[in-house]
Amino acid sequence: MARKSARRVELSQPAKDRLWSESGGHCQNPECRADLHGFLKRKHIGELAHIIPASFEGPRADEAMELSEDERAMPENVLVLCPTCHTVIDKAPSEYPTSVLRTWKTRSQEARTTAHGTPVFHSRFEARQFIEGLLDANRAVFNLYGPLDNAYDSTRAEQWRRHVNGTIIPNNRVILRVLQANRRLLTDAEKMTLGIFAVHVRELTERHLEGNWTPGSTKFPSAMESILKEDGWESSAGS
Repeated sequence: MARKSARRVELSQPAKDRLWSESGGHCQNPECRADLHGFLKRKHIGELAHIIPASFEGPRADEAMELSEDERAMPENVLVLCPTCHTVIDKAPSEYPTSVLRTWKTRSQEARTTAHGTPVFHSRFEARQFIEGLLDANRAVFNLYGPLDNAYDSTRAEQWRRHVNGTIIPNNRVILRVLQANRRLLTDAEKMTLGIFAVHVRELTERHLEGNWTPGSTKFPSAMESILKEDGWESSAGS
């Protein structure tokens, strides 16, 4: 039987400001993205929608009964939605489980970061310097804990899962954003590599963060190791 919450913790003003900034003033449902800046009596129309409800009884409550009232009021558990999308997700929680809503939030955060927080470089050298450390860190994790052919070690596998979630996926997202923002610096062959890498990043994220273990995932393209290096670059490519 579900527990009843004795109180509903309100979000702090800094948390609300963070959420509005994160959303960019648009509904965080990627299939909607309605502009929320319309004013009704000097108020915007955005609504704060809990992924796990504020009480212990709302829609999707049974997906995380262990969360406290304070944890439910953290910005990590809240989306900014238009009134329609807010109503829809709460009326049909089985169609909009926490995994879907967290994906919406992640995509919105990534879109904001891409638009406002990704550096644009003047040269291939600068861009390579930026991503090289991230590639090196990912390579170190793979060398230490990556899956081995024809062998299984449960301790190694657990370390691999932990470091994929904590290091490789976050690093991959930054690398992908930087390369996409600096696409003009890439050769045609490197653009093809970037496309494959983007598929790899999406599928790796789906496997480890969303539990989609569909076989046949795209492997990390080896050409990423040398992307943006000067070898093979023609000066006319960036003109």
